[in-house]
Amino acid sequence: MKTPIYVVCFLCILTSTLFSNEVIKNIEDNWNQISSMSGEFQQLDSDGNISIGKFFFLKPYLSKFIYEDRPENIITNKLLLRIVDQENYQIDSYPIGNNILKKILSENFSIEEDLNIKSLKSDNGFYEIEFLTSLDNTNNKALLLFNKNTLDLKKWVIFDEFDNKTVLEFTNIKKNISISENLFVVKYKQN
Repeated sequence: MKTPIYVVCFLCILTSTLFSNEVIKNIEDNWNQISSMSGEFQQLDSDGNISIGKFFFLKPYLSKFIYEDRPENIITNKLLLRIVDQENYQIDSYPIGNNILKKILSENFSIEEDLNIKSLKSDNGFYEIEFLTSLDNTNNKALLLFNKNTLDLKKWVIFDEFDNKTVLEFTNIKKNISISENLFVVKYKQN
């Protein structure tokens, strides 16, 4: 009598795995066909502060976040996350390491190879991929949410080592548009 229960359990696991693999492949294929992207974002930090602005992605590795309500913006490349003023003069910079932004803006993003996946859920019109980051030998949790219909990246949620959460939600997305590399040029003040 136990054999039918094992067979049913095995079939459920197999079906779930096949569904997960197909969803992940479809998300990867869609994402890797995008060479550039822009839109608006809303950022919620761990203190409950909300910031808004515009974002620009240009593969490989380039991103810019222009805040409407802050005096600083963010520009990234393969190696650095730079904080710049409104005229793109560098204020500070940090190594980007294996940050999720670097991974998703690579030429060929592979969810299974680039992320330590914990789960894939289908809920409220989104596919939610929960994964662990490996920054500084810690395993911080993060989420990527993709629209079920368009497979567009709509939100990411990052938890730091103190379980503080930062949420970025993307709207008014435009894909494969012309974005000049000049947008990502950082200036330096002469001392």
